[in-house]
Parts: sequence; structure tokens; C-alpha cells
Amino acid sequence: MQNFIITLLICSVTMSVLGIFYMAVTPLLTERYSPKGQYYAWLIIIIGLIIPFRPRFKNPFVKIISTDTTMPAIQLGSGTQLISPIAPTAASLPAPASPAMPLTWWQAAAAIWVTGMVIYLIYHMVKHCRFLKMTKRWSDPITDAEVLKLFQDIRKEAGISGKIDLYQCECAGTPMLTGFIHPRILLPHIDFAADELRFILYHELVHYKRKDLWYKSLILLATAVHWFNPLVYLIAKAINIQCEISCDSEVVDRTDADTRLHYSETIIGVVRYQSNLKTALATNFYGGKKGMKKRIFSIMDTRSKKTGIAVLCGVLLLTFGTGFASAANEDTDNAPKAIYTQESFSYGYRFQPTPEIYGKYFSMGLSISEDGKKLLYNGQKVKLFVDEYADGQAFYYDEEGTVNLRAAYNSSGKITGLSTLAEEEAQKIRAAFFQDDIKSEINSDNSDDDVNSESAPKENKFDSYAPFGITLNADKNIMYFNGQRVRLFVDKNESENYYYTAWQDQEGTVDLSVLRDSSGQIKYIVTLSKEAAQYYVKDIESAGMLSEDELNALEDKITQRVTEKMNEKYPQN
Repeated sequence: MQNFIITLLICSVTMSVLGIFYMAVTPLLTERYSPKGQYYAWLIIIIGLIIPFRPRFKNPFVKIISTDTTMPAIQLGSGTQLISPIAPTAASLPAPASPAMPLTWWQAAAAIWVTGMVIYLIYHMVKHCRFLKMTKRWSDPITDAEVLKLFQDIRKEAGISGKIDLYQCECAGTPMLTGFIHPRILLPHIDFAADELRFILYHELVHYKRKDLWYKSLILLATAVHWFNPLVYLIAKAINIQCEISCDSEVVDRTDADTRLHYSETIIGVVRYQSNLKTALATNFYGGKKGMKKRIFSIMDTRSKKTGIAVLCGVLLLTFGTGFASAANEDTDNAPKAIYTQESFSYGYRFQPTPEIYGKYFSMGLSISEDGKKLLYNGQKVKLFVDEYADGQAFYYDEEGTVNLRAAYNSSGKITGLSTLAEEEAQKIRAAFFQDDIKSEINSDNSDDDVNSESAPKENKFDSYAPFGITLNADKNIMYFNGQRVRLFVDKNESENYYYTAWQDQEGTVDLSVLRDSSGQIKYIVTLSKEAAQYYVKDIESAGMLSEDELNALEDKITQRVTEKMNEKYPQN
């Protein structure tokens, strides 16, 4: 949701800037290019506003960091979840809230945006429906034979074969075209001269032929999507003016100056009969005094002009070019696995009982608490449960529990039930299965037994960050970034939801995060906001901190031990 809102805002800003720029250069373009070409160039901008997503390009002007950091549950074979509780102080970019978290700013912003868009659309739909109802009530079909013959002649001249009704409406202040399915032209109760009526009817038929009502519906949708942006309303107004200008241009095409002057006088004459009955989904013969002035100048302009293909191409390139203005940081999604450093953290366990693993023991008295976090045996909290021969290597531990259990098997290898364990035996199982393994995984360099780890040189796991300004002191207990002492340093794989590296120092002054590209190479080290740091603190406290390599190594050792015990108890002949 956050990425969508950010993309929407960037689209709104960049396309608004493009629209304002196009408005600014329109007077210059008018001297060389036809109004029709300029009008359809606006359509590209409208589509760009409606569809905020477009191709992203490298080397953006503005770098937007993707922050979808949903907290993971790291599973170890049986569904065991290992968590590393760490002292508070970490950082992150704000992430979307999980069901257990309160509403985030991004979700609130999305809700406000959707609400505003729906209200805007409903308002205009209701207004348009009322408009149609009123015009239907106060309209009468035109029956004058001369007017109908003139109307049919103009339709043939324009090459229009579709059915269009002609009505006279008392509440209409100006001529207008309305209706998507059943189009009709509404004329006010004004006695137009034959030549004036010809101009008016031709003008509205041009709107029909070019499907300007559908164009206007796209404008309405764009303003609804960007209802919060006042510049979009200016753009919509400019497009409506350009729509009338381009329509006028087709009406007076290949006519002399006198005809153009007479057409201008017809438009000015209609201005006197304006009314407040307007809708966004109908053409409007009058577009305001400023728009009227532009229309008259355009009508009287008899210079030969180019079609405007260059303008269309230019606006199209600029619209696609807005993809250079921003790029979502999605490079870290597929970052490769790396080693997680443990220098400044202590580890503990938390196990997530899942029905997939423990469901087969429910008939034997085992159950899961209502909150899904505890394993119960006949209502008592389970402290230790182990089934060494289960396919999923079922293992559960909760130091708050009171009963220790083990799955019991008969001589044929079939499970017969659950048996209780003495505390002493339970401690041995815990030590054998986890405590010694985790300590060795955390505190050693995974050296072979034949290698003297004390004499072997220890690799600095932060060497890969050195080219980006990360250094450690001689004792390797203080980290610096370009001379500043680091308070928090995180390198997280967002897609796999585990940390490559994490560092914490309460006396530091700067919070940092690592950004990688799709090949796993480090691209940037960026500073983090206070809110981002607070999120990472909670994320690290509640999320699994073992790297995937460590988890795999730990799981392999557990699997090996289970296999060895199986072979000891049930030797193969």
C-alpha cells in the first residue's frame, strides 16, 4: 500500500508539472501546430494521470525506497520459530502494519484517498443524473422541417450516420451535446438565424464525431484519482478550453475571414444566454470569458499549420520519461544469502506450534491454545515436546510450561502415545538438540574440527561495507560511518525476511541501512529516520535473526542426530 501511495503522489506531481509546462508552451505551439493536435496531446497526459504506473528506468532523479518489511516467521523444519531478542535500538523504514499492529499512516492515507475519490465520483454522477432528468423533463423534440433538413444535411456533410436526436430545452442556456448511449443535441429557446444554426449544429456534431464525451469522462476520472491536487483542476479546465478551440477549428476549416468573423459573432451572441445548468459529461458551447478570448483569436487565425504529430510524440516521450523521475527500490527483493553477524546480540528461542505438525497428536491429549502460541497437554502448558522420528522433526519448548513430553513408539515403529519426561532427561534433550548447536553456530566461525580456530585468521564480516564508509575500531566493538559513530546498522533481505547483518551501539549517533541490487551487490548505505529506526527495533525483537545459512546448518545437524538415533534404535539388517 505504501508503494502505491508513493507512486500515486509522484505521478500526481510529475504529471501536473508536465501539464503546467504544456500549458505554458501552448501559446508558442499555437503558432505552428493545429489546435486538434494540441488537444489530443492532452489525452496522453490524462491517461498518464489515470495510470500512475509506467516503466521504471535506472538512474532516477528521485530514489524511492521500498519499505514493505512485513515481519517474518522463520521456520525450522517442524515449524519451529527461532527469534532473536535483541536490546532495543534498531532501524527500519516504516512497514505496513500486520493485523496485530495499529493502522499505519499509509493505510490511513489510502483510506482518505479512496474516500475522496468515491465522494468526488458520486457527486458528479448524481449531478449528471439530475441534469439528465431535468433536461428530459423540460425538453421537446424539434419538429420544424427546415431545421431538421438542415440538421440532416450537416450530418451527411460531416459523414455521420449514427442516430442523434435534436431537442429544444428551456433550461439550457447554450447548445450542448449529452448522452453516451442515446446522444442528443439540446438547443436553447433562441431564434437563431439559419447560418448561425448551421454553425451551432456543425459544432456539436464535431463533438459527437470525435467522441468528446468519452474524452470528458477520462478527464473526470483523472480529476477523481487526483482530487487532492489543485493543479489537476487547472489542467482539466485548460483541456475543456482546448476542446472547444479544436472543435471551432474544424468548423471554420477552409473558410474565409468573413465566415470566421460571422462564426465568432455567433459564439459571442450565445454568451448572453448562459445558465448554471452544467455537467462535466456534456459539451458546453461557452467556456468562460478567458476561454472565449482564446477561441476568437484561434478562429481568426488563418495561418497554415502542421498537424501536431511532433507535439503528440513530444508529450508521449515526456510522459514515459517521468519513469526517470522515480524508481522503487526493488533491487533488494532477490538479494542472495549472506552471513549474519552476531557480535552484539544474544539469542533465545520461541516456538510456534502449528496444526500441520502437531495435529496428529491431538487425539493423544495434545492441543494448541486459543491464541495459537502455546502447546497444551490435557489443559497444562507444555514445557518440552519432542518426536525424534517425526518427518517434520517436531520439537517444542516453552520455559513457562510445566510438563515435558515425548512421542512413544512400539517395536514396529508405530506411535503409541505420549510419555512424560523427567526434568533431567528433558534438559539433556534441550542441550543435545539446541543449546550446544546454537552456541557453536553463534560463537564460532564454523571451522572444521581439524582447524585451530584460535590460530586461524578471523574474517572481518564488515569488510564488504568498507568501500561505502563503514569501519571498525581496533577492538572491533565500535562502528563508524564516515567518522560518525554508528548507533544502528542493518542489512536486511526484505523478500526473504532475514537480516544479513545487524549492529547496535547505544552510544552511537547515526542509524543506517544497506540497499542491494538484484545481483546482491551493495549499492548504497542510507541513513534512517527516527520512525524507521523504531520499527527496526521492534522488528528485530520479534523477527527471526538467524541467517538462512545458519538455519540450514542447524537443521542439517538436527536431521543428522534424528537419523542417527533412528538407526541406533531400529538398526537395518
